Amino acid sequence: MKSSSYIVYFSLLTASCSIFCTPFADAATLADVPETIVQKLDAGISQDIIVLYDDQDVEKESVAMRRNRGVAHDDDVILSYKAGRYKSIKDNVTAVFSPAEAETVTDYSHLPMRFLRIKSRAALDKFLLRPEVTAIYEDRPVYQQLASSLPFIGQPAAAQAGFTGSGQTVLVIDSGIDYTNSAFGSCTAPGVPAGCRVVAAVDANGLIDLATPTSNHGTNVAGIVAGVAPGANIASYNAIPGGTGSSSSIVNAINWGIANKSLYGITTINMSLGDNSNNTAPCSTGNVYTTPINNARKAKILPVAASGNNGFTGGISTPACTPGVISVGAVYDSAIGGWDYGTTCTDSTSATDKITCFSNIATFLTLLAPGAQITAAGITDFGTSQASPHVAGAVAVLRAAYPADSLTNTATRLTSTGVSVTSDSTRGSITIPRLNLLAALGTVMGVPANDLFSNHTVINGASSQITASNLNATKETGEPNHAGVIGGKSVWWNWTAPSSGVITLDTHGSNFDTVLAVYTGTVVTGLTSVAFNDNDGSAGNTSGVSFVAQAGTTYQIAVDGVNGAVGQILLNWSLALQSDLALGMTGPLTPISTGEIVSYNLVVTNNGPSSAASVTITDTAPAGSVIDTIPPGCTEATGTISCSMGTLAAGGSATANITLHFTSPGDFLNSAQVSATTADPLLSNNSAAVSLTTTAPAEPVPGMPLPLAVVAALSLSLLTACGTSGKK
Repeated sequence: MKSSSYIVYFSLLTASCSIFCTPFADAATLADVPETIVQKLDAGISQDIIVLYDDQDVEKESVAMRRNRGVAHDDDVILSYKAGRYKSIKDNVTAVFSPAEAETVTDYSHLPMRFLRIKSRAALDKFLLRPEVTAIYEDRPVYQQLASSLPFIGQPAAAQAGFTGSGQTVLVIDSGIDYTNSAFGSCTAPGVPAGCRVVAAVDANGLIDLATPTSNHGTNVAGIVAGVAPGANIASYNAIPGGTGSSSSIVNAINWGIANKSLYGITTINMSLGDNSNNTAPCSTGNVYTTPINNARKAKILPVAASGNNGFTGGISTPACTPGVISVGAVYDSAIGGWDYGTTCTDSTSATDKITCFSNIATFLTLLAPGAQITAAGITDFGTSQASPHVAGAVAVLRAAYPADSLTNTATRLTSTGVSVTSDSTRGSITIPRLNLLAALGTVMGVPANDLFSNHTVINGASSQITASNLNATKETGEPNHAGVIGGKSVWWNWTAPSSGVITLDTHGSNFDTVLAVYTGTVVTGLTSVAFNDNDGSAGNTSGVSFVAQAGTTYQIAVDGVNGAVGQILLNWSLALQSDLALGMTGPLTPISTGEIVSYNLVVTNNGPSSAASVTITDTAPAGSVIDTIPPGCTEATGTISCSMGTLAAGGSATANITLHFTSPGDFLNSAQVSATTADPLLSNNSAAVSLTTTAPAEPVPGMPLPLAVVAALSLSLLTACGTSGKK
């Protein structure tokens, strides 16, 4: 209740202002002033208040700027402009006050708000006369909301599929964090070393917060964010040192997040804190967080907050009740027995997806998430404080996966895909969605485009690499068990060999246990296996196959996950042209005589799957030989004959014939080799040789003279023969 005398006094003040002041919409009235502030000022006690100033004109200007700049949210230019306009409005009001009346404690640079110390009731009256002042809030205390969850929300599969929140930063407004903890990369300072995931750690004064928080709460909360979104960074703002803070420090933290949005890439805020109030409806009226939350969302930052641990049924605390905040309650992620939560409540039993007795719930609560018991950064805790960072991490993952989404769409993905959980009848039988990150990603993606055999993705070329995912893939009726392994998450590709050769396919670089199989065939129920592999010994239990591909043949490629594993697929392929040249040589029967011309026949055959290019036969003639003839297209230099045979098709052959003679007797070896520019892995059949022996020509044997009687007889015979023939 408000003092009746004060109401009368204030009504007179506002009546006079209506004559002499320029009216501002929704100017503050006495009803906006918390009673405790009035009472303490009446008692002569200075009061710290949070003042909200009228920003309607600024917002109209920023809407026009967004339209002119073609952006949906406030970018750095607009944020800077608004900060300047806010300062002008606030300074205009503060200028009429002396230091004895009021002083600025904290100026929220990117909000139309200031944290002031009012030193008298008269100063408050003077403030309320100012039409720029639209609301005054009490600086109320806030508290941390204390009380094997990742598989429960489908995080491992999402991370394996490449959804880790990379490029996002979550602002954790809490009790500070121990950034030297290994969960954050064992930082020695924010951002140091390079693997440090804590990019900023500041206190309520904007100074670097030391890695020695007075409470483990913030470290645990930030550890949960880091676990859900392993690719995201953390910005820590110590607003509740020791576990207790105030609304002014939380507003300052939100303001810091907006001001440093671009510097650190802040897209999400987590607030595992609250004021223990019981709000039975969304609380926009009289809520100090309404404007900060609205401005954060205009800067495309999505706030998440814990619902509170008071065990309320039908109400949640502030700031979770603020419109635009994703409010989060807690469930068990497994049966861990009964738990006594002191004066709050006792759960005699626990079970998967049972709402904890301490969690505040309401019909307008946004989500549930695991909150009992949660271990992160080496710290175990219970509470909606632990549930909230699960959702903040999930928001970072979704913002990275779908950066073009509006903040409303991001929230809708989470709520529309959550597992429906209904509270006990003793707590109103309220049904609330529970976070399922994998489903939130899957609904957007649907099943992979190449999930079905008939919807295979066509890949082309002799070699390349593609990335894909088998998240939400299925096994269709009649589909074989690839490599004999039960999978269930297969996706398909189709590749036609541009030429014959040895094709190597593998999933090296994929981040889950893969199965790879290759087939020919046109229907999934009539496939012929070509090659398959479960684990080729490469890192990460990935797979690889190699086989001879025939030009023009279409091959069906399946990648599956062992026992239904899912993740990010890296499919690599490389077609290598491969010949198999074999050289044969035939020569003369040995021995031969010196000077005798001999012929060598060289025959090269390509037994490989690919054509052999630039085939060359090289014959090294034996020393002591003379080359007589070589085929057209061959050349000879210093006894070496080179014959260019051009391109030799797979299965083709070519012949070269060489003749030569030897000038001296002896043993000789004629050797030849064949080569090509196309790879030939089998070199043992690329050479041939023929050996022979040469001898001197045979000479006549010396004889005795013929007797005279024999010579006379032979002469007579010759004469007789001549006479008979009529010749003389």
